Amino acid sequence: MLLAGDVFAGPGRGGRRGVTVGALYHHYGDKKGLFAAVVEQVDAQLVQAAMAASQGVIAKGGGAWDAFLASIDTVLQAGTNAPMRRLMLVDAPAVLGAQVWGDIRQRQGLGAMRGSIAAIQANGIFQGHDAERLARIVLGALYGGMDSLPNDEAGVQDALADTRQCLVVMLEGLRNKDALA
Repeated sequence: MLLAGDVFAGPGRGGRRGVTVGALYHHYGDKKGLFAAVVEQVDAQLVQAAMAASQGVIAKGGGAWDAFLASIDTVLQAGTNAPMRRLMLVDAPAVLGAQVWGDIRQRQGLGAMRGSIAAIQANGIFQGHDAERLARIVLGALYGGMDSLPNDEAGVQDALADTRQCLVVMLEGLRNKDALA
């Protein structure tokens, strides 16, 4: 992941990766553009990790429901990283504004959740619900779960387990009990 500390060696100088401040502004427009690129990359990496967890369950013969829960677990686990959580849940919406942050969410997290919901609906799970609406509700609950995690290392694992249990119970309530997946 590209972070500002990886790029800048100091004001007006070439960075450790040979990138000047002028070149960054030419490519990203301004600091806000650079920040948006970093946020998009972090969100894309989180989506990739969640998809990899889901695909790993399927590759081992697991069903669509367990694969979905594996992706949820991956996102929640990422939420134990307090700086990343602050970046994605506090700083990004505040700095980028609702429109830009919403556009990034559409391309990344919400887009991936929409795909996950559609995939499990194809397996008979979450039938009778609008996929777009359900994706927004599930992602909102997931973000809320991440936001509920403490910043201190001491209590984060217990809070993570409790948060996961709450989310799974809520999701189970939406699940079509006749679905085998």
